[in-house]
Amino acid sequence: MGHPSEDRIHLAPFLKDLRAYTWGTFRMDLQAGLTVAVFAVPQVMAYAILAGLPPTYGLYAAITTAAIAALWGSSPYVNTGPTNSAALLTAGALAAFAGDPDFLGIVFFFTLLTGLIRMALGLLRLGNLIDFVPESAFLGFTMGAGVLIGLGQFHHLLGVEASSNAWFPGRIWDTLARFPEANPYALSIGLGTAVLLLALERYNRYFPVALGVIGLGTLGAWLWAEGKLTLVRDVSPIPRQLPHWELPALRFDLLDELLPGAMAVALLGLIEAVSIGQTLALKRGERLNFNQEFFGQGLSHVVAAFFQGIPGSGSFSRSALIEQAGGQTRFANVAYAAWIALAVLTIAPLLERIPIASLAGLLLYIGYRLIDLRRLKQTWAISRSDTLVLGITFLVTVGYRIELGIFSGLLVALIMFLRRARILHLFELLPQQGGSFAEVSYLPDRTHEPSGLVALGVYGDLFFAVAQELRTQLQQIVELQKPRVIVLRTRGARSIDYSCWNALFEFATYFHRRGGRLVLVGLREDYWRIIRDAGMDSVLPPQQLYPAGHSLLASFQGALRDWLPRVDAETLSPAWRAYRDALVASTTS
Repeated sequence: MGHPSEDRIHLAPFLKDLRAYTWGTFRMDLQAGLTVAVFAVPQVMAYAILAGLPPTYGLYAAITTAAIAALWGSSPYVNTGPTNSAALLTAGALAAFAGDPDFLGIVFFFTLLTGLIRMALGLLRLGNLIDFVPESAFLGFTMGAGVLIGLGQFHHLLGVEASSNAWFPGRIWDTLARFPEANPYALSIGLGTAVLLLALERYNRYFPVALGVIGLGTLGAWLWAEGKLTLVRDVSPIPRQLPHWELPALRFDLLDELLPGAMAVALLGLIEAVSIGQTLALKRGERLNFNQEFFGQGLSHVVAAFFQGIPGSGSFSRSALIEQAGGQTRFANVAYAAWIALAVLTIAPLLERIPIASLAGLLLYIGYRLIDLRRLKQTWAISRSDTLVLGITFLVTVGYRIELGIFSGLLVALIMFLRRARILHLFELLPQQGGSFAEVSYLPDRTHEPSGLVALGVYGDLFFAVAQELRTQLQQIVELQKPRVIVLRTRGARSIDYSCWNALFEFATYFHRRGGRLVLVGLREDYWRIIRDAGMDSVLPPQQLYPAGHSLLASFQGALRDWLPRVDAETLSPAWRAYRDALVASTTS
């Protein structure tokens, strides 16, 4: 973790790059921006359709969010704009409003909410929240998104009407039932697009394969299927103008319905953006300011809401391509936005002739590439619990509501974490030849000999969930092993909360009344203060407390030297009796 000042938000982070900017850097950024723009134009149009909106708004969002997020974010490479996951979440969150006369106004208000949430997380410096998202939940969501993306536009691939079934599996079933009505031209163009993209994907780094394949689909539709396919212009003509300033409709009356979806889009988008930025930063030996990236992502969406933009996030493919194409600074993404704007102004008539089936084929390919069976197999081999998190996230994403998918994974992971965290890690320490100590855990299948002195070690966080088990376990040790002295080594306890201190105080009182003594060793300085301030000096006086020393076993061995001679040798276990004899012999010699 870096110094806190490294995580603060700068109001104009781009000035540092601007001061060192050169003509050579500008040329490289301009070239990288053009490369990614050529690749991205059909992609962002497809994502707009995936979100249930005309393709124009994918282009508008790409212009605004890419430029603003690059200027005010942290990573020079993260390309922000329409993405598959953001489009799917947006479609799911706004499906209930599809028939509203002010549907577009609701969309732009949703974009505004998404941006405000991200900005707030950045301003509150909550960037490290990203660490609490398990990779298995993210992988399950990504695979679920792959299925939704690949099959979500299946009706366009077949050239049939969309099903009105709100349940995704039911909708796919309805679409498959209409297969005999499929438009052979749409099916040929769509499947041909997907197959070509898959066959030529190895050339992506050398050539804008997606644009070339979409271009072939457009040419094929013109030569072979003129008038027999749905084109972009049939869905929504692309205006020959850039997005204009317009105050989004402030639909606060819908806040309760929109907020959960906006939270899902905001959080998942931040996970994506930060994951991409961190990966590329580590590759170049740089450091990502999470809070700055949160702020930049949020600001880009707040601005986009005023320029007819739809929600998005960082794009894995476009960000990697910016870096591979030679982008040097954040201005490569600004150049990308400028090239997209130029395309809207100059080649809109060509973009309007793209067959919708070809864009559906592109989405089918993208969805297929998101389903990573290798990582699924790897997760299964490593951890069954993580596989369960992955599976539940996937099923909720595909079979229930996409915006709840990632949260269901987080919830299951949290429950599993709490189950693991509430396990008390308590060990009996037994002396061995040579002066070392063996650790024998207190488990149902382990036996522990009676002994007048029992030494224990505790590890991990002692918090409220293990307090009752700690209390019960210590009392069972007294009943079964019948010690007169218990030496408890606390050095391995990372923290002890009120509930566990209370359990220790109650046990110390109970043990004291039975004539026993609880000796605490390896104590931190603040633990001494807690015992004193709690008024427990009567059952835990200073002579029973040993501070942590520089050596790992210094205070523990000191306590043994003081307390072993006070215990009747006949009550000690053989191991402790031998240790006591060796201790007495070394003292007398």
